Amino acid sequence: MFKKDFFITILLTLIFTLIIFLIKFYFFSWIEKNIEEQYIDRSLFLNLDSSKKEVLVKKNQNDSNNDKIIKKELIKNDLLVKNKIKKKEVELSFVYMPKDFEKDVLSETMILEKIISENPFNEIITSLWIDLYKTKFDVRWKMKNWKVKLFWVLLIENYELVSVFIHELAHYIDIYTLNNINLTIKDPSYYFYDIAWDGTKTIKSLMTMKDFVSWYAMTNKYEDFAESFTYYILHNNDFQQKAKKSDILLKKYNFFWKHLFKNNEFKSIDFWKNEKIKDYYRDITKISINLENFLQYF
Repeated sequence: MFKKDFFITILLTLIFTLIIFLIKFYFFSWIEKNIEEQYIDRSLFLNLDSSKKEVLVKKNQNDSNNDKIIKKELIKNDLLVKNKIKKKEVELSFVYMPKDFEKDVLSETMILEKIISENPFNEIITSLWIDLYKTKFDVRWKMKNWKVKLFWVLLIENYELVSVFIHELAHYIDIYTLNNINLTIKDPSYYFYDIAWDGTKTIKSLMTMKDFVSWYAMTNKYEDFAESFTYYILHNNDFQQKAKKSDILLKKYNFFWKHLFKNNEFKSIDFWKNEKIKDYYRDITKISINLENFLQYF
């Protein structure tokens, strides 16, 4: 009787362990994949630049002559990409929901157009689709399928609208643009993710609150990128000061300087308005900024 009970206990333990394993590796992995897909258009991975594919193939061949070939390909392709992205004008498309809402947001539209049409953004982005909504949604903004969507536009201050737009612009650059402006074998975005993340929502051990620019930046690696990007542009000097207290923040700051703002754009500048930057923020887009000073910067 004792042996029978023992084997039943062992069997139940194994079944329970198997169930836990399946939940962990299938259910939670599905959740993480779903989080990624709210940002990433999966077709991106089917539309890799052919020149990049060629370099990757050559890299995988263990031929001693390949290093020279790859370097030549990178130099050649780098010149092509630079010529492509340095367009004078960005192709902007605005869609208004509803259509008659357009006349109510003329000034907001002009502000967004000014930002994206000037350096450094016009060197990074060649085209952008922006949807402006009059109605409230469950969020103030969203970026998906090559579009930046801004909701409840008339009910938020213009400075906040700009902050939100920059945050969503960060997602756009992160997902759709950054891997096309730097011809390294590895997508440059992953250099940023690797600083503090083991997975989409898994923060590396030993990370603390001071290693992130806001609470929202700690929710997943994509929001960390967008919040840090927004902080770099609107509160650069404060970002630098906080980076003196965190090697992790310093690496994040240097990432944007190295990969996006090589001409020292926004360096050592703050656009905050009538308030002292706090030690910690829940959401960078909620910090008041002097919109006039920001627009004059361009």
